[in-house]
Amino acid sequence: MHRPHFPDLRLLLQRWRAEHALVVDEASASNLQRLRWLGPLLAVLNALHIVVFLVLALRSPAGDVAYRWKLGLLLVHTGMVLGVVCCTWAAYHLRHGHRSLAGRSMGLVAAGFILVCAIAVVSVDQWITPNITPFLIACLGVSLAMYLRPVPAAWLYVGVYLVFYQAIGWTQHAPELLLSNRLNGITACVMGWALSVLLWRKFTTISLQQTQLAKAHAELQSKQKELERLTRQDGLTGLFNRNTFVELSRSELKRAQRQGSTTTILLLDLDHFKRVNDTWGHPAGDAVLRHVATLASTTVRSTDLVGRLGGEEFIVLLPNTSAEAGRKLAEKLRLRLEGAPAPWEKAAIAVTASFGLASTTAEEKRDFETLYTEADKALYLAKQRGRNRVV
Repeated sequence: MHRPHFPDLRLLLQRWRAEHALVVDEASASNLQRLRWLGPLLAVLNALHIVVFLVLALRSPAGDVAYRWKLGLLLVHTGMVLGVVCCTWAAYHLRHGHRSLAGRSMGLVAAGFILVCAIAVVSVDQWITPNITPFLIACLGVSLAMYLRPVPAAWLYVGVYLVFYQAIGWTQHAPELLLSNRLNGITACVMGWALSVLLWRKFTTISLQQTQLAKAHAELQSKQKELERLTRQDGLTGLFNRNTFVELSRSELKRAQRQGSTTTILLLDLDHFKRVNDTWGHPAGDAVLRHVATLASTTVRSTDLVGRLGGEEFIVLLPNTSAEAGRKLAEKLRLRLEGAPAPWEKAAIAVTASFGLASTTAEEKRDFETLYTEADKALYLAKQRGRNRVV
């Protein structure tokens, strides 16, 4: 035997309620915006009806059925104009308060008002015609114009139909026509509610998909930024990697040549770094490299570029810096490294470095490769002369 599907239906309804709670504020904001746009249009259309029925009423003899019909519609459309103006004003007033109870209820209130006005129109029309088309149009139009949650919308249409059932009997006295109109009124309300549910579910689905898409886009952007960071930075020290440093240095040298300024490059290589790895282990060596990167970054200016070329070799680009100023900064950094051993567990690892320096003026127009080669030669001399020095 097949088991009943009631549990599945219950889970579906629970999921729908949870989804509806996520989009209710967005629906309220959309309803208020639509009221601000549709309100003036409805006011103008009803004003045209007022003018037409006023002219017709003035031309008709008082006391007959046609005159009563025209006067009744004149009063109904006048009331509709006043009500629409009030709803539009409230929508403007609540445009930033769509999360409030009033903001969330405004769409339902406006829908109820329009449907009651439609009932008034068809009730007056019963004096001359059994047609209830305005009520059908209103039921469908409200569902199209306002996003209404299914349960409140159901109670709205039930209440509206009860008013319709009573009001239509005040002006339509033919039993057959009255029964037909009341049955057609049920159809109009059911169609309006069904359309409302369909549009609400479509709105909910699209809104949740847009939210998920925005979240996925934000995550993608975050990952893209992280990927860009990883492609530009050295994974261990956080400094610029070799490719990024070379690219930025070339741009800086071109700028320096245009502005006529001097640029200096520092190469520093840690002394006897292999001993650190052999004695303390590679994790300790990594800690030493991070320590050197931190000292170098905090010693130079914010406009200077610090990079790691690879292994235990670092490079610093000093814009607007002469050779002598670069030598002083290199000496300062050398002394800081010598005087600040790298902490590792409960010990401290002594660190020294050899520095090679090269400088170029704008007139010399030397490129990065030339400057790097000269600094590398100076670094080699520093190693030959005993290490822990600037050449």
